[in-house]
Amino acid sequence: MPPRRKAPAADGTLFDVSEYLSTAVCVPRLRAAVQEWREGGYAGTTATTRLLLRHWFQTEHRLPSGRMFSYHAAQRGALEALIYTWEVAGVRTRLELLERFAIKELLVGQPLPRDDGLPRLALKMATGSGKTKVMSLAVAWQYFNAVREQPQVAQAYARSFLVLAPNVIVLERLAQDFAGGRIFEADPVIPPALEAFWDMDVILRGDGGSAHSSSAGTLYLTNIQQLYPGPEAAPPNPLEAMLGSRPPASLTPSIPFTERIAARGLPVMVLNDEAHHTHDEGSAWNGVIRELAGQVPLSLQLDVTATPRFQKGGLFPWVIYDYPLKQAIVDAIVKRPVKGITRAAEVQSDVASVRYQAFLTAGVNRWREYRDALAPFGKKPALFVMMNTTAEADDVAEWLQVKYPAEFGGDGTLVIHTDKQGEVSKKDLEAARRASRQIDEDGSPTSAVVSVMMLREGWDVQSVTVVVGLRPYTARANILPEQAIGRGLRLMFRGVGNGYTERVDIIGNRNFMAFVEDLEKLEQLKLEAEDLEGGPPIVIGQIRFVPEKAQYDIALPVLSAALVRKRSIADEVEALDVLAFSHQPLPLKQGSQEALSFTYEGKDILTLETLVSKEYRLEGPQTAGEVISFYAKLIAAEVKLPGQFSVVAPKVRAWFEFRAFGQRADLEDPATIQAMGSNVAAYVCRDLFVRALRALSIEEQQPQVIAEPLRLSSIEAFPWTRPVYQAHKTPWNLAPCGNGFEVEFAKFLDMAHDVQAFGKLHEQFPFSIAYLDGHTSLRYYHPDFVAIAEDGTHWLIETKGAETEEVPFKDRAAQGWCQHASALTGTPWRYLKVPQKAFRSLQPESLADLLALQAGGPILHS
Repeated sequence: MPPRRKAPAADGTLFDVSEYLSTAVCVPRLRAAVQEWREGGYAGTTATTRLLLRHWFQTEHRLPSGRMFSYHAAQRGALEALIYTWEVAGVRTRLELLERFAIKELLVGQPLPRDDGLPRLALKMATGSGKTKVMSLAVAWQYFNAVREQPQVAQAYARSFLVLAPNVIVLERLAQDFAGGRIFEADPVIPPALEAFWDMDVILRGDGGSAHSSSAGTLYLTNIQQLYPGPEAAPPNPLEAMLGSRPPASLTPSIPFTERIAARGLPVMVLNDEAHHTHDEGSAWNGVIRELAGQVPLSLQLDVTATPRFQKGGLFPWVIYDYPLKQAIVDAIVKRPVKGITRAAEVQSDVASVRYQAFLTAGVNRWREYRDALAPFGKKPALFVMMNTTAEADDVAEWLQVKYPAEFGGDGTLVIHTDKQGEVSKKDLEAARRASRQIDEDGSPTSAVVSVMMLREGWDVQSVTVVVGLRPYTARANILPEQAIGRGLRLMFRGVGNGYTERVDIIGNRNFMAFVEDLEKLEQLKLEAEDLEGGPPIVIGQIRFVPEKAQYDIALPVLSAALVRKRSIADEVEALDVLAFSHQPLPLKQGSQEALSFTYEGKDILTLETLVSKEYRLEGPQTAGEVISFYAKLIAAEVKLPGQFSVVAPKVRAWFEFRAFGQRADLEDPATIQAMGSNVAAYVCRDLFVRALRALSIEEQQPQVIAEPLRLSSIEAFPWTRPVYQAHKTPWNLAPCGNGFEVEFAKFLDMAHDVQAFGKLHEQFPFSIAYLDGHTSLRYYHPDFVAIAEDGTHWLIETKGAETEEVPFKDRAAQGWCQHASALTGTPWRYLKVPQKAFRSLQPESLADLLALQAGGPILHS
């Protein structure tokens, strides 16, 4: 029985949200399957894909600035869902997806796509969650498999890529990342082990060039209108130049980019940004892709958008991953929307500035609070006002300019004229495009934007802090609730860690706020509400250096790495004794029960604790040479030394022949080949060799002082809304803390008579220590505090609430750093770890009290 429809409100402004309160029909089962696959170590993927996943999501990345970089959990989840669906499950088409993963009960009443036989999947990612980064990783995944795997595998992957934008503004935003391959270099997309394979041209709309490209891979970036025939390529309608019009109903292809792609004759991947525009199966956008698929193999059409919905609101059933706005707000990767509550009412008047004056005044006052709060950081907020008609927009803009000339006079207010279909007037076109590019820049004069229609995508500015909605949003407006506030969600502060929660205030009349309530129902969240008339003013905490407290400044020496990765380990591999590998012999007898299944236990080399216990089923035979070659390449790549294949392969052969099966084995025997090609043999071989070779591939070296010391006083001011302690003996105005125990310990250091100075090392401060974790992977450790004792000893201090398996490795690395720093600088450095439980039990009053406990007790010091 189809779900019942909710009757619209009498004023016609509310959306029927009952049909799409839950996620897409395939997401729940895929989410569970991907989680199990991740926990199982990415089984079923190619060696190239495993290398990429481990590099992207299991390796710590350090930027040239010294700060750390990591892909967000949402970006990881999207990529994993894509790879699992396409590569592991082998699902390419929408029909296959629904047959394998759809919850059938949820399909009742859903608009289902036709079976066109083309590979097509979709990712739903909230505005501001990093869709472009996901697209760059998807490109790299397809490309590296295409150029690195064996031909019978590689032929399914793409080496040509077509990235399509719905309009020029989105195109310009994408070009900032993709032009010249910038995103592939600025982000850690390319693993060092695969740098030699990277050969990618990026060609933008308007770039010249022949139909043939000599590069191994080519990425083409354009807006979809450029692929329409004839006059569509240079549309006279100004909206088509700015935001893109509704795709035409008919298609007669005349497409230079697709001609180039077809001439390459290689599989192509199409990535549709803001892909909600593709909801109409008969649109020319989809027609372009179908036409292209008739000329060259299509590996995948990937739709990426925050709102993959049909016009009536239902989600595309081919969505495989859903990162909703609610989760993005919780994860603080977008601004937190706050409903501004005002007791203002509309005045009965035909003049918009009179009728809505109370709401406009509330918005301006709130904007002023943000302006004053952001001024110390050199940031300028923007006010966004949405009106119902062009005449109302003109009236309100003039009211802002006249009533507040200092803030919004002249170029301080930008009016974007649109009609009910969203058509931008010709005279406003260039100003609108310029503002969309420049409003976040320091020199931009624009502080307010007044428009009839909410710009749906592309206008992704970061500085919007107040949205004032003064128009009804009906189904005829063709705007989804997410789009109503989406333009104000992007973070203004990036790369400052998780210590500050940004906000965007949503203010409006009754009709608009009812629309916002629909968003709450849709996302199953409850937005915060704040009284604009009696609530507290906007205050943004700031951590900054105080020159008057310079006597408490602390300098940390900058040392070269104590651990480096060797370029070659040929001699070490040659000396590797594979006969000494400790493990249970693999089953060998053909046809026996032992040969059909096998339980493997992986134990920690130090504690002998069982880390993994799995039962494997054995599969069909291969030639011994193929198996050994495959394992050797996989091992060399995972150790990040792909050039060592030639020395690893003989060791793998020797292990299989003399040790793997507990007896000497005939590698030409079909039973041996069958056992060598099993899943368990693959796991055990990789595990043993990677553990052994990683330890050999990391080399300790004597650190040197390589730069001027890092001083606490050198940090730039940054926002902070988490706990703080107003300390006296720190060079900053406040000590930024992550939890209550850190506040407690900051107070202890400030009060201790034998502590001269201290600082809380927030992630903004670019200091870290390299260490090897339990899997011999190179990682980075960030101590919590630095302090100077009255005797001149400098201390790195780690406060610890709970011990994890990584802690002993961090302890050793910090102790080693202190020893090297002491020897190189002549200043004594020591390391101290303070467990929360021991600290509260001891209740120390001085640093000496902490050190009174003997080594080996609950407090570690060196």
